[in-house]
Amino acid sequence: MIGVWGMAGIGKTTLARVVFYMVSREFDGCCFLHNVREVCEKEGLLPLQQQIIRKILNESIQDVDEGVFVIKNRLRHKRILLVLDDVSQLDQLKMLVGKHNWFGSGSRVIITTRDKHLLHTHEVDEICVAKTLSDDKALHLLSLKAFKKDCPPEDYLQLSEDAVQYTKGLPLAIEILGSTLFNRDINQWKSTLSRLKKFPERAIFEALKISYDGLHETEKKIFLYIACFFNHEYKNSVVRKLDYLDLYPAVGLEVLVEKSLIKMNDVGVWMHDLVQDMGRKIVHDECPEEPGKRSILWSFEDINSVLTKNTGTEAIQGIVLKLPESKEAYWNPESFSKMHHLKLLTIDNVQLLHEPKHLPIGLRFLEWRGYPSKSLPLNFQSDDLVELYMCCSHIEQLWKGAKSFEKLKIIQMNGSPNLIKTPDLIKVPNLEKMVLEDCLNLREIHPSTLVHNRLTLLNLKGCVNVKTLPSKFEMEFLEVLILSGCSKLKKIPEFGENMQHVLELYLGGTAINKLPTSIGHLTSLVLLNVRDCKSLTCQPSTIFNLKLLKDVNISGCSKLERLPENVGNAESIEELDVSGTAIREVPSSIGLLKNLKVLSFSGCKGLSSFNSTSWYDLLPFSSRPKIVDPMALSSLLGLCSLTKLNLQDCNLKEIPNDIGCLFSLEEIDLSENCFVCLPDSMSQLCKLENMYLKNCTSLRSLPKLPVDIVKVFGDGCTSLETVPNLQTPNSFCKGEFYLSNCCKLADNQDFIDIFLTVIRKHHQGLSRHGVYDDKEHNWRYDMIIPGSVIPKWFIHQSIGAEVNIKVLPSHFCDEWMGIAICALSSSHMLSYQLIANGEVRSTRVIPPFTIVALSDHIWLCYLLPQYYMEDIIKLLNECEANALSQIGIKIIPLDSGTKVKKCGLRMVYKKDIEELNRTMTRSNNTSIIPYEDFDAFRHNFNNSAVVAEGKKAKQICDDYDVAEPSGDGSSNDVPHGNSDCEEYFECGKEISD
Repeated sequence: MIGVWGMAGIGKTTLARVVFYMVSREFDGCCFLHNVREVCEKEGLLPLQQQIIRKILNESIQDVDEGVFVIKNRLRHKRILLVLDDVSQLDQLKMLVGKHNWFGSGSRVIITTRDKHLLHTHEVDEICVAKTLSDDKALHLLSLKAFKKDCPPEDYLQLSEDAVQYTKGLPLAIEILGSTLFNRDINQWKSTLSRLKKFPERAIFEALKISYDGLHETEKKIFLYIACFFNHEYKNSVVRKLDYLDLYPAVGLEVLVEKSLIKMNDVGVWMHDLVQDMGRKIVHDECPEEPGKRSILWSFEDINSVLTKNTGTEAIQGIVLKLPESKEAYWNPESFSKMHHLKLLTIDNVQLLHEPKHLPIGLRFLEWRGYPSKSLPLNFQSDDLVELYMCCSHIEQLWKGAKSFEKLKIIQMNGSPNLIKTPDLIKVPNLEKMVLEDCLNLREIHPSTLVHNRLTLLNLKGCVNVKTLPSKFEMEFLEVLILSGCSKLKKIPEFGENMQHVLELYLGGTAINKLPTSIGHLTSLVLLNVRDCKSLTCQPSTIFNLKLLKDVNISGCSKLERLPENVGNAESIEELDVSGTAIREVPSSIGLLKNLKVLSFSGCKGLSSFNSTSWYDLLPFSSRPKIVDPMALSSLLGLCSLTKLNLQDCNLKEIPNDIGCLFSLEEIDLSENCFVCLPDSMSQLCKLENMYLKNCTSLRSLPKLPVDIVKVFGDGCTSLETVPNLQTPNSFCKGEFYLSNCCKLADNQDFIDIFLTVIRKHHQGLSRHGVYDDKEHNWRYDMIIPGSVIPKWFIHQSIGAEVNIKVLPSHFCDEWMGIAICALSSSHMLSYQLIANGEVRSTRVIPPFTIVALSDHIWLCYLLPQYYMEDIIKLLNECEANALSQIGIKIIPLDSGTKVKKCGLRMVYKKDIEELNRTMTRSNNTSIIPYEDFDAFRHNFNNSAVVAEGKKAKQICDDYDVAEPSGDGSSNDVPHGNSDCEEYFECGKEISD
């Protein structure tokens, strides 16, 4: 049994009918039962059973029980095909198709329905989901109905596309609309489409409404709330609000999904636009002429009319008005006084000239952005309100004195500039979250706040005028406390012994000079952030006795000179950031942090005397020098989990050789230091992927690098002269170099050796493993170096920012390995476009080239076919047989006034890689310097190189008769082949455009 499930009008019946007529000849008997739901509602199940038995057995029955008996016992030996169209009840399935053993081997039963739950309950073998049509197919169907042809006339094309957008690919809507517009002129088309935006087509509406009519009352309300308010909202938000409205969303939403009325995943809830229109029409039809008597209001026109004229009634249960742009309104101050059943109210981007004097006490959810009054109405006190959002409001104090809000869980007033004090929370016992972020004039925190037993989140971030807090925190269930940016707050209150649920503590940017020792009471603390506390001079040792602490950020605390000696006690710490502090010495116990993954000392210039003892404290125990007293190290486990180490701008004059013992390291930043060289042990960092050496102006050479390194950032290393030899078998094969402003490397032609080595070694690895790495960064290789000459290896070159070549599509074969690109520019930021047959196939930025370049630089890039070549190859193959396709590159500076001077392109084939292997394996040099084999290699390619001096590139080859290319970067010249070049171009004859 196979189920076909989908919303009304999506084509389930059509799909089943097509399959039925395609395969019906292969069965002993066939029957297609149309409109099962409608027939059952009018006549019952008997006519449907009679149709099956008459069609397959040519017999008759008198009642339903006899029908079940005959179908079950007389068809079990026949191979039949049976379609049940539009099933709506489980009994229909039980009485018509029962179980699998009712029919003979090889039988097929197809069931179409809008209710997925039916299919699951009946245990069908497979469920096929019917989907909407693509825009192209929808346009084709519309044309067949409206014009009786495959495509719309040219002058109707835009209107036809508008009609398709209205239907959103729903076949029923397309057919009805197409038939309605048949033989209509353009003005009638425009009028019809305009009318549809306000009044849905009746036939479409009635078809879609069938599923709605079968819902329970609570499910109908959920459907209408989603159609009018919550379409395309986050699932958690929708569930929460529906729960406040007592609508049982856990069950109701699933029913709507099963009925094909909505779609839902872990993130969001949404419905088809026409289904939304149907839901809104149902609400509109409750009282077409008087919106104040409808249950839900969502349009500005209706809401503005009701609230201005004060025509609201008890019928209104929900109002949501979210305007894209601010509008003024003159609502009656008493306009909410008659809405006794209003439960949901959201207002956003409305500027009121009169303050509301009344709000319904039955509200469950109140969100009013920019609320105009200084406080809530004096008579407003609600034991039903659950969430209160008053962001960017004019409120000075929510309410005065103690008011009862028994169910209130959330208060959020972000960005309310006039708020001066927080409310008394004595009679708000269930409050869980209070968010007052960026309330710039907030000065007074009511004492009831810091002793509230249910608050889990207190956020006062950016409240710059909060100077003091009540004397002690006694908040038993508090989980997150945010005081970041309270720049005038000089003292943190003591923490009570009962505060054992606090997980995160944010105190960054405050004026505190110390932390209370009672912070040790926060035994569940996972995250501590005191970033940029410029007055902080010390930390209590109790912090590092917290066994669950994982993330500590004390960066920017410029007066902090030392860490507590017991830092190693916090054995769970995974991230420790002490950047920008005045720390001069690393506590010896830091080596005990066996779970530490990220460690940053960036900007700690006091570590220039980073002595051997403190350095060895960072190393795994087994890797420390034997000269160190083993008794002193016997309890140290070492930083065996460290993956990121940041020592940027620490004024380091050397890096100890033992750094190679940090075997887990994946990223290291040594930028802006004073060392001249790096230890050879760097090559032992077998997991290292990224190494940052930016602006190490004394660095003269790079060491041998780890095999799996991905990127080396050495921009601004002005003394750098040599880089490692990549010809040795164990040298790295993935690495990318970014060496802008390394002036001593300018015009070092040997970087082409490095570039070609990376290409060669990649393909060596591929041939060994037989598969490509599925990580995108391994599909592209980049190098940026100072220089003014594009290597001649790039046989297609052009003056300017664009170069194109022509190839036969057949040459994108197994022999094709990739595309190499080169550009010469002084730009500090570039992007590039790959172009196939004139179409741009994506624009990509060259991310690392973002610093100001002091001279011309060369960008080298190699793209593997996986990078984004599938659609390119498809485009290139669309040419006629033996016709040439064009592929090209365009370099685009992202800063105005910068010019790309030259660019180059080369298609790389298997023969190129083989030639590289033969030539490059002869060298065993220890550093990158010129050598004979490579000179010969370059010479071999010079004969086919493209030279561009004041004009567009031209390929030089004796037996290729190519006309002089034009200066605009394109050419239709066709190569005439047969020569020494033919062997090289065996996989692809190319011509530069």
